[in-house]
This record gives sequence, C-alpha cells and structure tokens, in this order.
Amino acid sequence: MGLGKALGFSLLAYIGLNFLFVIISETISGNLNLLFSNITSDPLIILLIFFGPITMMPGTVINTLHVKIAFGTFDASLIQTIGLIVTPFVASIVAGKTGGSKGSSLGGWMITCLIGSSALAVLAFINPGTLSYYGIIISDPLEFLIAISVSAAVNGVFYGCFALLFTKTEMY
Repeated sequence: MGLGKALGFSLLAYIGLNFLFVIISETISGNLNLLFSNITSDPLIILLIFFGPITMMPGTVINTLHVKIAFGTFDASLIQTIGLIVTPFVASIVAGKTGGSKGSSLGGWMITCLIGSSALAVLAFINPGTLSYYGIIISDPLEFLIAISVSAAVNGVFYGCFALLFTKTEMY
C-alpha cells in the first residue's frame, strides 16, 4: 500500500509541477500560444512537458542555475531551470511523506524516475523528431536510451535521499 501511494502521489506531483513550470515559463516568454499550437500539431510533446526534466542531471542543473543568476539572466529560462530543481525535489518529498516506510518511499520515487525515462525512451523510438522541441537531438535511439537510463538513475538516487529524509517512519 505504501509503495503504490508513494508512486502515485510522487508521479502526480512530478507531472503537475513540470506542467506548471512549463506554463509559467512559456507565459513569461510570450510563447504560450506557440506551445499549444505545437501540442495540437504533435500531441507527443505532452510527454516532453511531463517528463522532460528527467533528462537533466542534478549537477548540470545546479551549475546552469548558478550561471544564470551570476550573469543576471532573469527571464523564462531561469524559471525553467528553477523548475528542473524544484519539481523532482518536491516530488521526492511527496514520495517520502506518503510512503509508509523508507523502502516504499525510495521505491516510489525510483519507479517515478523509471516511468519518466521509459516514456521518453519510447518517444525516442516512436518519433525522435518530437524530442527536438526541447533541443534533444537523437542520432541513435539506443544511445539515448542508455543516457536517459543513467540520468534517471542519478536523479533517482540524488533526490531519493530527500525521499528517505522525509519518510514518516524511522529505521530504529
């Protein structure tokens, strides 16, 4: 029961926050109509909106955020970069709070990462041109599958620590 609850709520938080940050950043940049036009012409972009941040390693996101703040870039790209950190962080905390035990909390978050990377890997095999919307160029879908799996594992372990920290039960 705890694993399913952690998985469901963390997946819901992850998808919802990704969508929220994309909508906010596209509204700030003035491209919201273009986003919805692209969604109507290629509905698979929804998978990118929901699971796109799983492709980014946490260290890369933190360095990018540091550079944007250091250079004074306060625009839609800063909101997207903040979303790349906040979304998995909040989703892992939700997994930690809703999981009954430490194993359920970590497992729920890891399965959320697995679902996100699997959705993008399937997208790479079905329609690799859709991934170019976020600037992801794919020459070989198998290489992308390996890269996305590594990224999901790193995100799962990195943010899984927060899921473990915020679990209700203790080990002792």
